[in-house]
Amino acid sequence: MSQISDEELMNEVLAGQIPEVDDKKEDISENKSELDEQPHKSVENIMDEPTNKENNQVIEQEVESNKQPHNPLAGKKLSFIPGDKSSFISDDERRIADQNAKERHITRAGENIFKNSELREGWIPVNRELLGTRSYFYPEDWQFRIRPATVEAIRNWSNIDENNPLAVDDVLNEVLKSCISIVTSQGQIPWGNINSWDRLYFLLLIREFTFIEGEHKLNYEDYCPECDNPITFELSSSSLLYEFPDDDVIKYYDVNQRCWMIDPQEFDVNYEPIRFYIPTLEKDAAIKSWWIDRTQNQPNKKTEQAFIRFLPWMASKISKDLDISKKQISSLEKTFKSWDMETFTFMNEVLKNIVVTPKDKLIMKCPVCGEEVTAQIRFPNNISDLFNVQNKHRKFGSK
Repeated sequence: MSQISDEELMNEVLAGQIPEVDDKKEDISENKSELDEQPHKSVENIMDEPTNKENNQVIEQEVESNKQPHNPLAGKKLSFIPGDKSSFISDDERRIADQNAKERHITRAGENIFKNSELREGWIPVNRELLGTRSYFYPEDWQFRIRPATVEAIRNWSNIDENNPLAVDDVLNEVLKSCISIVTSQGQIPWGNINSWDRLYFLLLIREFTFIEGEHKLNYEDYCPECDNPITFELSSSSLLYEFPDDDVIKYYDVNQRCWMIDPQEFDVNYEPIRFYIPTLEKDAAIKSWWIDRTQNQPNKKTEQAFIRFLPWMASKISKDLDISKKQISSLEKTFKSWDMETFTFMNEVLKNIVVTPKDKLIMKCPVCGEEVTAQIRFPNNISDLFNVQNKHRKFGSK
């Protein structure tokens, strides 16, 4: 077992950053503690302390939906039917719908901004169809609303320290906190309920609504490996690609409880039924606070990287109260260490098969030879490009 650094932790739990896909098998050669004679403690029975409710900003303005142009997403079911491929929205369908939107000056949030320019400073509903298959991992009554980045958020962004991953994470969350609202049939809920793998998507969506006329695009060039033709890639909310769980796995997901319900004995593993909960931004933030406290106050205490990877999945919520979260995480760590080799191997297989993985590449077709070209996702001038405002006035000085 080895102690992990802040940077390594951020790569594990701050899943809003685009991760590199690691196909290496998990190393399980280290000695695991033997099972206690007492019955196993099921993950689902660990008490999750309630978190304090956040005061979300009240929606300032309801937006009446405009008549949308015909597109292949019209009438698509967002409820997943196991084994039914038609319930998925394909990448081609999303690209066609996106092209229709561009031709009609419709934002990716689903509204015609040029006809509703007075809503520039207000909230606008996000068309859930644009989430594609990822929409299935949110309850059907959830509605997302966004607004442009505020002046305060831009000010904070201008002072971002790109060499400090913890500081970058704080600023990213401030943008989301001030620019996202989630409305359900029971009322508003905190923005932190967004799934971890959707953080970059919503940040790019907010960015596109902030720079609504298409200014400050995140473009960079690469070359076709066949004909050497230069190809321009644009990093946008619609250009992101994801890898999803297989059809035969989806049936174990409970939409309303937002968790995977699996009985290991169905797979010949002697362990109680388990629940793996979808990682969210609020759980990521609580884990980060716990980790900072541990590294500051217990610098010599070692933590297994495998446990950090499992941690966001093992509890439905992790308290914002540090004293409570430390007890919660300590209990979860004991449960993790109680797994024998067979149990750990099974849990590891489960985790690999249920995660939604953001791909770290963009795909374009070469306009000259038609070859499909991939390029690594990157920010042309580092992550500060996201909300740095490039002024139109003449620059003062050379710095």
